[in-house]
This record gives sequence, structure tokens and C-alpha cells, in this order.
Amino acid sequence: MRTFVLIVLFLLSEAIGIVFGELFFHLYLKAIPPMAHSDFNAGASRLMHDLYGAGLGVVIFLWALVGMGTGSLLRRPPKPQAK
Repeated sequence: MRTFVLIVLFLLSEAIGIVFGELFFHLYLKAIPPMAHSDFNAGASRLMHDLYGAGLGVVIFLWALVGMGTGSLLRRPPKPQAK
């Protein structure tokens, strides 16, 4: 079950990262005038923005793992049962 949760967390983190990459790519297209870029520049920029988004997804995943680990460390240990 834990492996399934980690896989889903990774996939969701990557999806969020790629959405941010696409968002920044569209901001790039709006910021650069059409005369200033070619199809090659737009394609290369899209690739780099998608790679940036994938890297961001990995960072989000790692931060989530740190948060999960910290949360488990901060939990109080169970009280010992009296004999």
C-alpha cells in the first residue's frame, strides 16, 4: 500500500510540475513578440519549459517526502502499557 501511495504522489507531483512548465511556456509566448522568435525557438523553449516542469515535479515530490518523514518523526510514541 505504501508503494502505491508513493507512486501516486510522484505522478501527481510530476503532473503539477508539467502544468507549471506549460503555464510558464504560455507566459513566454505572450511576453516575446512574434517577430522575435522562430519555430525553432518556440520548440526549444517548449522542451526546456517541459523539462523545467519535470524537474519541479521531482522537487515537489521530494518536499512531500520530507514533510511525510517529518510528520512521522513528530508523532508521539505510543504510551507503554502498564503490567
